[in-house]
Amino acid sequence: MYFLESGLVRSFYLKQGKEVTSWFMPAGHFVISILSFFSRQPSHEYLQTLAECRLWSLTHAQVQRLYQQFPEFNFIGRVLTERYYVLSEQRALDLRMLPAAERYARLLRDFPDLAQQIPLHMLASHLGITPETLSRLRARRS
Repeated sequence: MYFLESGLVRSFYLKQGKEVTSWFMPAGHFVISILSFFSRQPSHEYLQTLAECRLWSLTHAQVQRLYQQFPEFNFIGRVLTERYYVLSEQRALDLRMLPAAERYARLLRDFPDLAQQIPLHMLASHLGITPETLSRLRARRS
């Protein structure tokens, strides 16, 4: 588990040999493969820094010790887990329910600086569309 003090990280997985972007995390957020970290299993996701980063890390054992030694950390851990679970569920719902234009508009609303920092093909992958479709959406918004 990492806390991203500065920089930008993306998570992706491989599907039929192609990279599919799961999420982006800007500075001020935690970076983690939740399934891998808590199940103690190898991850199917890859983490990639997209800018120079300053990260602070905690191992699974360190997190467990914090939970044991500091009961208030249990509360913090629960709140953070809820926060990132909600983000994950919202992304899954958006991909299933919203048209591409609305997914793009929501990304711009929620993370306005990201669109300028991330290569087009990665943004398109994250939105579940082709780079050509994303180019058309960007052109309509200009």
